Amino acid sequence: MPAAERSPYDVLGITPAATPPEVHAAYERALAEADGTAAREACTTAYLHLRNTGRRLGADILEYAAPDPASTAREAFAGVADEPFLAPEAPAPPIAALVVLRRAESAADHHEPPPTKGTFAVPTRFSPTAEVLPPVDIPH
Repeated sequence: MPAAERSPYDVLGITPAATPPEVHAAYERALAEADGTAAREACTTAYLHLRNTGRRLGADILEYAAPDPASTAREAFAGVADEPFLAPEAPAPPIAALVVLRRAESAADHHEPPPTKGTFAVPTRFSPTAEVLPPVDIPH
């Protein structure tokens, strides 16, 4: 069922849980309220779909079917190509600002002795001390 076409349930003003007598009553009510030939034809078509159990199952499947993933992705990313990723007026940061490690720390890592055989030695500057713990107030 195309997306522009109304659901037979919407045309008759009922829910998918409606019983056959409720479908018939809704059809008669919608037909009485319809103004114009197109509205009457829509009511009749909806009633024919919902009266027949095979067609009703088809309408239910099409109503609640998952949307097409390709069209959904196109709609979700429709405006992405229109906006620039980076603002053109923002200058790029200098390479020196992107360096995270300091030379002294990296040099200290290279001067520490390698791990001994079979065990891994934690460098002394990374050993746990009381300085790394936050201060704690002891209640009296």
